[in-house]
Amino acid sequence: MTKTLNILALIGSPRNEDSYTYKVIRQIEAQMNDLHPTTVEYVFLCKVLVPYCDGCLSCMYKRNRPSFFGKKAIVTCTASGGGHKGVLDFLEGTASAWGCDVVTRLGISSAQMHKERYLGLVEECTADVARKFVTGISAGGLQRVTFRQLVNFRAMQNMTRARKGTRNHAYWAERNWLDANYYNDAPVNPFARIMASYVARQMRTAIRKGNITPFR
Repeated sequence: MTKTLNILALIGSPRNEDSYTYKVIRQIEAQMNDLHPTTVEYVFLCKVLVPYCDGCLSCMYKRNRPSFFGKKAIVTCTASGGGHKGVLDFLEGTASAWGCDVVTRLGISSAQMHKERYLGLVEECTADVARKFVTGISAGGLQRVTFRQLVNFRAMQNMTRARKGTRNHAYWAERNWLDANYYNDAPVNPFARIMASYVARQMRTAIRKGNITPFR
């Protein structure tokens, strides 16, 4: 008997079920079911009163800790004209920080969703996303770590080391991450590892000297 895939979908759009983001994910769900029995649970962040980010980092120090290693994820976004890459990069980085392997991503233009040709292209893309998602889940294992993921790990490692006595520090210490090269044994390019270590040293120096400056 084929085991059903259980998927959790987090919908951030304030339009909830009326959003194109939700509608596109429903389309992906249907196409996944054509390949493999799939059940999707939808969580609408606006309905559960998750507040907008104010940059306090409490989510990282008190709640969100990497724990989804081996779990596969996809990220999607909707924008009228542009900005897709920036949003998708952010969502992919966030999912990776949770421990997920992001197998693919998709951004759609809401301004084009009334055009028949564009809808056909979206259907082709969602079919590809569904196929890659099912294939990734079925294959399992850990994806190769990217340079960006290594740098993000080093950044969190530096911040956590500086906060002794916190739950987050204890969580990392229990898993021997405070002196590790990465969260797990996923394959890492040796050159990327060396460069990430260099960036980490620069971070520690900047934090110690207090010379972090605004981005321009």
